[in-house]
Amino acid sequence: MKTTPLRAPLKSWDFYATFLLRQEKELTKNTDIKILKEFKEKYHWSFDIEKALNETTFEAIVLTNSDQVIQWVNKGFSNMTGYPANFSKGKQPKFLQGEKSSKASLKNIRENIKREFHFKERVINYRKNGQEYVCDIEIFPLKNKEGKVLHLLALEKEVVLPFNTLKKS
Repeated sequence: MKTTPLRAPLKSWDFYATFLLRQEKELTKNTDIKILKEFKEKYHWSFDIEKALNETTFEAIVLTNSDQVIQWVNKGFSNMTGYPANFSKGKQPKFLQGEKSSKASLKNIRENIKREFHFKERVINYRKNGQEYVCDIEIFPLKNKEGKVLHLLALEKEVVLPFNTLKKS
């Protein structure tokens, strides 16, 4: 007589947990969109917030004014960096940079912001605990109806790279 090994029964929680995680991510994204739409109304940006957030994969959102002073960050920023929103507000994002942050990448960021371009860049940043992490950043200049850049929207995602793949400069 052949016996079949016993397996634990599949519980509905296995399916439900996945559903809940997806639902939480969607709720968080919708909250971020709502907050950014309030900024859009206040400053009259000619930019489709919902489209940008739905078409871009990101964890963190950083909204700065045109002088690159942080006005708002989402919960994902705090989760990724370890810095609370209140600490970050009023600072420039360069407080996340450190010894291994590529000078070439930082130069590209400065030049593209100055040119008022939408662009992507990869940088090494540092968490509150000092741990470095690689971050892909997509930056959108947010203009009013007259075409003047009032704010910058950065959508950021941590990248896990194989060892020794990032060049130093």
